[in-house]
Amino acid sequence: MIRQILLFAIASLLSCQTILGQWPVIRLLQSGRKTNLRGLSSNRGHEIWVSGSNGWIGYSADGGLSWNWHQPAGFAQRDFRDIASTGTQSAVIAGIDTPAVILKTINAGKDWQLVYHNATPGMFLDAVDFTDSLQGIVLGDPVNGQPFLALTKDGGNSWHPLAVAFNKKIVPGEAFFAASGTNIHLEPDGRFIFPSGGMRSNIWMHQPQLAMPGSVRKLPFRQALLTSGPNGMAVKGQVIALVGGDYTKPDQGDSCFAISFDGGRHWQPQHTLPGYGSSVAIISRQKLVACGLMGVWLSSDSGKHWKVIDKRAFNSLLYIPQTKKLFLAGPEGTVGLIEAP
Repeated sequence: MIRQILLFAIASLLSCQTILGQWPVIRLLQSGRKTNLRGLSSNRGHEIWVSGSNGWIGYSADGGLSWNWHQPAGFAQRDFRDIASTGTQSAVIAGIDTPAVILKTINAGKDWQLVYHNATPGMFLDAVDFTDSLQGIVLGDPVNGQPFLALTKDGGNSWHPLAVAFNKKIVPGEAFFAASGTNIHLEPDGRFIFPSGGMRSNIWMHQPQLAMPGSVRKLPFRQALLTSGPNGMAVKGQVIALVGGDYTKPDQGDSCFAISFDGGRHWQPQHTLPGYGSSVAIISRQKLVACGLMGVWLSSDSGKHWKVIDKRAFNSLLYIPQTKKLFLAGPEGTVGLIEAP
């Protein structure tokens, strides 16, 4: 009997091991600053950037060991929901709400240049994504019934609004969440994808090389609720993972996760999260990490089941394949790291 108990205990311990090493533990790198961090980006795992409320931008040149913090002059009250690294010591940040602004630095955050300003009523920038040091895209809430999109091909120095035809129109109350700066993905050939939530929850996909409107498909998330829908997205090849839910009810885990293995054409039967999710990282086809206001969770079976890593709130995740490190950012200026032993 004792031998059986020991064998069961060993089997249980082995089942907890992950691609990240042993059972992951979050090591805090920064905490205690008056900012709610949502933006998180990296230049190949060496330079790490975070951005958040009260104008705060954090920069690490050594993979998170040491940090420098800056507030761009004149923007100390702005909420920078997303940041994107564009090269060595270079990054762009997106400030939400009207007027929407994008700023750029080329000296590790010491100085910032205003590169985009839009005072159109209703402007609200949600997320930025870059494929390399030059090509990027920004997504904003609908303006005049259309998703707001703008492109840059010069590393964020200039931005040009992009008018895209889709096979469906956006409906009143349908919009895009700015919870983690992860709800748009741009490919090097110009393809991009982004999810919507609120009164409609859809996946929007555009392929500029095809002479036809972009496609819009219904997602397996709760519909017709302004505060619900997908809040975060990760893309790895043909695998697309989405997390979300109702951020006003963070302890409810239903309608919080969906995954596609064919580039968004079909979605697997929905599985629950332990709570509302704002960001997700794809480690492999099977291994996923998600976070939200109720904690951080790990799945080893493509999202069918989740186990708790930590119960602290985080907004954003960023997995660095080159170093196998997973960075986290969240409330009170908190930056965390999960690292393989």
